[in-house]
Amino acid sequence: MKLLYLIDTLYNSSGMERVVTTKANHLAREYGYDVTIVTSHQMGRTPFFPLDELVRHIDLHVNTHMPCAMPRYMKKLQRLLDREKPDICISTCGKEVMLMDQLRMEGIKMAEFHFSHDTYAIKGQLRKLHRLEHAVGKLDCFVALTQEDKAVWSRYCSRLEQIYNPTSFPTNGPTAALEAKRCISAGRFERQKNYQDMIKVWELVHQRHPDWKLELFGDGKKKPLIRQMICRLGLQDSIIIHPATKRLKEEMLSSSAYLMTSLFEGFPMVLVETAALGLPTVSYRCPCGPGEFIQDGVNGFTTQPADIQGMADKICRLIEDEPLRKSMGERIRAKSQDFTEEKIMPQWDALFRRLYQEKHAQ
Repeated sequence: MKLLYLIDTLYNSSGMERVVTTKANHLAREYGYDVTIVTSHQMGRTPFFPLDELVRHIDLHVNTHMPCAMPRYMKKLQRLLDREKPDICISTCGKEVMLMDQLRMEGIKMAEFHFSHDTYAIKGQLRKLHRLEHAVGKLDCFVALTQEDKAVWSRYCSRLEQIYNPTSFPTNGPTAALEAKRCISAGRFERQKNYQDMIKVWELVHQRHPDWKLELFGDGKKKPLIRQMICRLGLQDSIIIHPATKRLKEEMLSSSAYLMTSLFEGFPMVLVETAALGLPTVSYRCPCGPGEFIQDGVNGFTTQPADIQGMADKICRLIEDEPLRKSMGERIRAKSQDFTEEKIMPQWDALFRRLYQEKHAQ
């Protein structure tokens, strides 16, 4: 069966790029699918996460972030579909998803959403949200990441599925010792990750535990603003910023807690990755994902978004109670067993085969 994934780029270190790469590699290697990933504007840059040699990568060299470029992108994509004739074309809900119904192909058109329904509402992009709701309703299938999000999308999609993201981290490998005086967070320095709140939280933590450090890994346009905020608060010796790294696993293993203050998520891959390493998380209970993964007070802590004091208190509780830290690490690692490739990828295989059989039974 031929699968064709559509995604903007593969050179970023974000969760969506990691997940699409992980799934494509597994489907080609373990199930024998003919998998092609089509990017719009990779422009010769190396994929951040390695692709299996069985997975093809085709770049259309069209920057879809420019509105005037969409007609050219759709024309090139149509030519590619005519040539490749995929059985299933899967959008990752870039701009192309709004025009999927216009593509001529005999195969199945579907999409997977790597954020939550509330993403655009939180951004104030209600017009875009309504267009997306309308667009996915025309597809053969739409896949949400969480049960919470599936409940919302059920109003707009006739064929709706829910599948969690798999982790590429082994869940039977090394675990974090949880003894280092260090917390960690990773992600792009963009509005979504809301690092401003994390700095405010850490200011309170630093007052009580000045010997602990927070280390941030990532790149993005808000990075200079976060640096300025850190300096203004006099936290430059307590908060250290690093570029995005391919050695994030090693950095996590040498930390004692993971922090997240996102405004919204889909199903944050980093939570599954840290869990596989036995690293407890303190996170905002934002839509969607953290509330379905972290059981507050059992395998980590969650707080309401914008609860700066509450999150600082829970971080301090982890810092001050090493046995609690380690017991939470054990429980979150046990939870990560539900998100291995061996547990998740058979769900994708079953869905693809079911959609294919239904299409050809018509």
